[in-house]
Amino acid sequence: MSWNYRILVSVEHGEEVYSVHEVYYDKKGKPNGYIENKNIMSCDSKKSIKWTLKKIKEATKKPLLSKKNFPKKYKKK
Repeated sequence: MSWNYRILVSVEHGEEVYSVHEVYYDKKGKPNGYIENKNIMSCDSKKSIKWTLKKIKEATKKPLLSKKNFPKKYKKK
């Protein structure tokens, strides 16, 4: 069995949602399953997925941040 990341399109609340998932394949190379609740990201279009991936790649080149970098009033609870 092999797998890779693939973009899946679904309709949620009447809107198209594009999500990156782990997709698994059978011995013939046909998709036969995916991880439903562990998607990598969700966006409203394929173009948005490409933009988000570009921004994630850019983020890997920047210094790491920690919770200490943010004032208490801006922390999400």
